Amino acid sequence: MRVLVLGGTRFMGRYVSAAFLESGSEVTVANRGSRPAIHGVTSAFCDRSIAGSLEQFENQRFDAVIDFSAYSSSWVEDAAKFFSKKIDKYIFISTTAVYRSSETFPVSENFPKGPPHPFANYAAEKLLSEQILLNYSGAGSFQTTSLRLPFVLGPENYEDRESFIFSRLLANRPILLENEGKSLHSFIYAADVACAIKEIISADGSVNGEVFNVAMPQATTSLGFINLAAEISGKSPQVLFYDPKDFNLSIDKFDLGNVSFPFPQINLYVGSEKISQATGFVPAHSLSDTLNLYFRWWTSQGDLKPKQYKLESEILERLESRV
Repeated sequence: MRVLVLGGTRFMGRYVSAAFLESGSEVTVANRGSRPAIHGVTSAFCDRSIAGSLEQFENQRFDAVIDFSAYSSSWVEDAAKFFSKKIDKYIFISTTAVYRSSETFPVSENFPKGPPHPFANYAAEKLLSEQILLNYSGAGSFQTTSLRLPFVLGPENYEDRESFIFSRLLANRPILLENEGKSLHSFIYAADVACAIKEIISADGSVNGEVFNVAMPQATTSLGFINLAAEISGKSPQVLFYDPKDFNLSIDKFDLGNVSFPFPQINLYVGSEKISQATGFVPAHSLSDTLNLYFRWWTSQGDLKPKQYKLESEILERLESRV
């Protein structure tokens, strides 16, 4: 099998490329070349913001395209048009951020979409991209499947999520939580994402035009995440609770570049029964497994200091001044 990965040298893409290489597939990774290439893959410089960037593949044949780098629906439109009738399957990596916050669980694929959500614009582009691909699939251009992912975890994660919690635990620093940390979150391990993609590509035509959530069966609260990380690291957590209203915070202001906690405080527990029924795929790793793997990798990297965030510092200063 010949696979083209759009994006792919950053976190999830590396897991996917490695998984296909291990199964004997030929893998080409197309990206902007800003990160080291993966051993064994064919690398291609491709900046999708530049018109005609895909034309380099005009005379190449791929069985499947896996799209990790679709930040704009216009990029998906360009790719769908270019690969029409040239590939068998187009796998699109979407997001569970398309769903509204819920009090009813688990959230299935037909749950209402839209804000309020901190990633509303990003989610809107993903939904539009899903529809574009469905239109091309309906016209017979290729088969397509979209995978909606929650928070993806694991070694090499470039986002300060697991490291945010572990670094504060090891430094004996307080961890801030809104409203008692009761918000539910869904997670998936990056290696399990790779397994899900392989299952979808090898599946029959029944998955064509479908959308699947891919998540661990269990959801975990923010406080539960901290307590599990504390158990793994052997540290006692220092948790400070606060009311976001006291700091004029709202969910639409969540910004990964300036956080007090690395997950937005909304309820989103997604179910993956649909993909399990369609393909037999079940995630092999629990949150405990994933955090254990991450902790061993992260502590081997050397830099264990907490990153600094203005919002976190401001809230801590005000809370401590009240004592």
